[in-house]
Amino acid sequence: SKSMEIPGATETAVPTVERVSAHSHIRGLGLDDKLNAREESQGLVGQKTARKSAGIIVKMIQAGAIAGRGILIAGPPASGKTAIAMAISRELGADIPFTSVSGSEFF
Repeated sequence: SKSMEIPGATETAVPTVERVSAHSHIRGLGLDDKLNAREESQGLVGQKTARKSAGIIVKMIQAGAIAGRGILIAGPPASGKTAIAMAISRELGADIPFTSVSGSEFF
């Protein structure tokens, strides 16, 4: 292939990040000690109210105050439900499985 030269331009190495799945970059909820969401942290941006609510759920699970084995997160398409769910799983530890299920799989 031909290379185009642009006068005055310099070449810069661009770091690459390997993504294994759609939300593989998420490492947690990105909350401070008072459960306030940071603007951008642990792979999540925005959704501050939802992240704070998820932090409360995490604390309740850690305290043993929630019965059951799952959490149902409802909302419109592309609103960050799967990202929040994965962040909850990551906050709880490596031994907590994350299973994404679509609502249409229940009837």
